[in-house]
Amino acid sequence: MCASAAALIAAFAITPGTAPASEAPEIVPAAPLILGLRHAQGRTRVALRLPRASGFEVFALQDPPRLVVSFDGPAWEGAPPAPPPGGLVTRVRAGLAADGRARLVLDLARPARLAEAVQFPDPGRPDGPTILRLELAYASPDRFAAAAGWPEGLGPLAPAPPPADPRPLVMLDPGHGGMDPGAIRGEAVEKALVMTFARDLAKALEATGRWRVAFTREDDRYLGLAERVSRAEAAGAAALLSLHANTVARGDAVGASIFTLSAGPSDAETAALADSENRADVAPGDDRAVEPDAALRAVHEIGMRRALQASRAMGEALAGSLGASTPMLRGRAHSHAGFRVLKSSRVPAALIELGFLSNAQDLARMRDPAWRGRAAGALVEGLDAWAGAQAAQPFAALAR
Repeated sequence: MCASAAALIAAFAITPGTAPASEAPEIVPAAPLILGLRHAQGRTRVALRLPRASGFEVFALQDPPRLVVSFDGPAWEGAPPAPPPGGLVTRVRAGLAADGRARLVLDLARPARLAEAVQFPDPGRPDGPTILRLELAYASPDRFAAAAGWPEGLGPLAPAPPPADPRPLVMLDPGHGGMDPGAIRGEAVEKALVMTFARDLAKALEATGRWRVAFTREDDRYLGLAERVSRAEAAGAAALLSLHANTVARGDAVGASIFTLSAGPSDAETAALADSENRADVAPGDDRAVEPDAALRAVHEIGMRRALQASRAMGEALAGSLGASTPMLRGRAHSHAGFRVLKSSRVPAALIELGFLSNAQDLARMRDPAWRGRAAGALVEGLDAWAGAQAAQPFAALAR
């Protein structure tokens, strides 16, 4: 291991260790390859196959926070895998630096340190490929900032070639699911109604040829709110749309509405709705149910400001276009509150309430394929208008 790697290990208090032989996958001669990533018990593990045993450097960089692994080697084999949802890594990039060294860049959800680095040589081939296992753990922002910086003589990676499909990705998030049905009114169940609408919206987006689409869930399963956000971030989504249906126990409310994130709610009714949606995040054993707001502000302050601005612009565009095709909630077509599913510093997000199950007209609309088609088309128009605005450009570029 080279000196700079040793210095980083000292700075981040790395404890050397030896992995059981059963953890080492079969080794074959090849170019550098990312064997896999997994996250468990608050730590993210990255396994790499290197062409041969050699020194490597690991260093931290800021804005955005990331860890970089650099070593002698040819071009990488295969495309980087998607990081596991909820882990410390949000994106993986691999390429060759200007000096011909192979480099792996791990974009971080929050500051992290290298807790362990272990190599597995092939006993029968001392000059052959090895496995390098890296284990990342949480680090305080101050400690991360103190260790961050380019080592002497190193610089950024050359620009990576664009992916095969440059269209921005919309992550559709059908609310609730599994053990959490959402709102219920007679035979109407929120989790089923929003899944049907999500599929109609996906078809409308794909029909334009301008957008790609993915789902946080495609069947009747429960997902924590933090995991929904993590899936959008890991996919490099340009927008996250969380789909819901509202209800009231007393009185009568009618119309769709759009919500985006803010530190304080627009009004008492919006605050109550956000609190109700956030309380749904109660899966047993889900340690991500409560987002550490203080850490989020410290780590992603700049990103959050940009995301909030872009989210608000997107919400205004969506509310304007949707209002041209269906009734909107009077006085609250576009509101703001602390919905946990909207808390991302990387992806602009909006929560869409399609209407009220407690209102017969709204419920009939949500069950009507013709209305769903019109509403989906209106949301596509809103996204198109938002994506063309300057505020969307830094985020839409994430998918390119």
